[in-house]
Amino acid sequence: MGSAPEAAAARDAGCDFIAVQGVEAGGHIRGSEPLDVVLEQTLEAVDVPVVAAGGIGSAERVEGLFSMGAAGVRIGTRFIAATECEAHPRYVEALIAATRADTVVTEVFGVDWPDAPHRVLRSALEAVERFEGDVVGSIGAWQMPRASSVPPTLNTEGEIGAMALYAGESVDAVRRVASAAEIVAELVGPPPP
Repeated sequence: MGSAPEAAAARDAGCDFIAVQGVEAGGHIRGSEPLDVVLEQTLEAVDVPVVAAGGIGSAERVEGLFSMGAAGVRIGTRFIAATECEAHPRYVEALIAATRADTVVTEVFGVDWPDAPHRVLRSALEAVERFEGDVVGSIGAWQMPRASSVPPTLNTEGEIGAMALYAGESVDAVRRVASAAEIVAELVGPPPP
């Protein structure tokens, strides 16, 4: 959910917990407010557990959200660089090289998901705008149209840099490829003494 009213509607529909997302998120963005604002308003509006999402990439951020009252966190961008993830290696390299200043909210990668704002690497937006042609690549026999919302995977061929390279503002924390277990360990911080 992108707002407290959406969260309340979900609760009224019978949801056992609510996930709220801030505008800092990578990929498709539901709301237009920062996560802290949406989380605080949602915690005041609903009486079910609330999971926080959007721009979360460090143990300090996770701890801060739990101290605000989040029951959990949902993290995406950090795990694109997990060894278990099937993201294309050039996508992962682009994330490792990027900072939050290198991300932008757009609707350009909306050929198959129109009118849906999403945060991507600015370099992907610039590359797709320069790209001439209707097909930017392929995954097996499927021809990926220019500005598709599908991100590149290990099996993707073509102009990888001109595809939907989703990235949240937490991209600052993506500095190396690591296992999912290592990433989780970093996110929960060191064990207590």
